[in-house]
Amino acid sequence: MDDLEFRRFLKIDVRVLEVWVEQGWLLPQTRDGTRDFRDTDVARAQLILDLTRDMGVNDAGVDLIMDLIDQIHGLRGTLREMLAAMEGQDEEVRRRLRGTLDELSGIHGL
Repeated sequence: MDDLEFRRFLKIDVRVLEVWVEQGWLLPQTRDGTRDFRDTDVARAQLILDLTRDMGVNDAGVDLIMDLIDQIHGLRGTLREMLAAMEGQDEEVRRRLRGTLDELSGIHGL
């Protein structure tokens, strides 16, 4: 969706949207010089609204929370890649890896 549709859907004004994009909280794709907002942008914007309007989180707090969410998302992707790589190994290697992971889980209380 374009800027206008996005703002109308969320009931925010243009200045708010500009701040969110400048802060890097939203990263819309740009096509032919216009921004294109995806479902992930809508979900992030709704979270930002919840944080700022409903929970009273300030800009610094939103910045920290969005950064942490992005880090978690990145770590989940890395974990998926590691699991796929592990599954590509022979059975003995997978067994040893599972054993090591079980040991680490017990040590660290995971």
